[in-house]
Amino acid sequence: MPSLGNFFHTQLIAKIPVPTSSFASKTVIITGANTGLGKEATRHIARLGASKLIIACRNTSKGNSAKLEIEASVNCKPDVIEVWELDIESPASVQKFVERANKLPRLDVLINNAGIQTINYQVVYGTERTLAVNNIGTFLLALQLIPKLKETANKYEVTPHLTFTGSALYDVAKFPENYGDNIFDWYGDESHSNRMNQYNLSKLILLYAIIKLASIVNSDATNPIVVNTLDPCFCKTGLPGELHGALKVFMRVFEALFARTSEEGSRLVVIAASAGKETNGKYMRAGAVQEYAPFITDKAGVEKSNTIWEQLGQRLEKLQPGILQNVNSF
Repeated sequence: MPSLGNFFHTQLIAKIPVPTSSFASKTVIITGANTGLGKEATRHIARLGASKLIIACRNTSKGNSAKLEIEASVNCKPDVIEVWELDIESPASVQKFVERANKLPRLDVLINNAGIQTINYQVVYGTERTLAVNNIGTFLLALQLIPKLKETANKYEVTPHLTFTGSALYDVAKFPENYGDNIFDWYGDESHSNRMNQYNLSKLILLYAIIKLASIVNSDATNPIVVNTLDPCFCKTGLPGELHGALKVFMRVFEALFARTSEEGSRLVVIAASAGKETNGKYMRAGAVQEYAPFITDKAGVEKSNTIWEQLGQRLEKLQPGILQNVNSF
């Protein structure tokens, strides 16, 4: 976790550059792009000349409102941005989306931005909902679109990006020591869930899985896909919307004092989604690669990464048999 001084500097002092890398000729999909970071990232990428932008969201009405707002603000042609329905809590919705995406002429960037932070316990995909959405649903989509990214790399001789919105809160997550055979099964039991830890834990699991995925889908000449993740800083995104009482009041005051705007945070998303091959498997913060916390890269951390990948893969194979072949074929 960043030090207190680093937090204050990043939130209040550091200048976050406006993205300048061109997206000309590129096709980009951004999940959760009807609001917050995703919407602002879409605005930047439209400004930077993308040929096709897909707003992937559950609420297409809000998606269409975002589309019209972005088009007006950056003078974007009406045929550039499209709104596609996607509910990553639904395997059927994910599959329908993948089938549609596979018909695109190309796919250069997939920004996995959709996520939730909830304090109300629900079970989705056989586990606690935060882990279900931020981990299982996210990778259910991402792994099925890897072949399209690879096809684009080979056909157009470009380097596609598979970018995940993470969080510096991974560093304070409490990882269970004894969780039985599968961590997702473990959190299918409400008594094991800690509502103040689930979001942080989901970002830690995300990081472990990304590191393993990036080690397989390498960014060299034969496997030219950059897989990276970023912390968008603490922003006003409406993510913790279920808070209530004193905690909600505290968060509102804390946001007013320290939070950056969604637009500022979205700059970091776009920077990561256009960063060089040196960011493959890396974590970016404040627009630059940052070293992982030591517990991520030590022997125990590597073992956890391997274990998480195996257990996540088991869940994904049950939902979409053969999905790991999209990765193992590299």
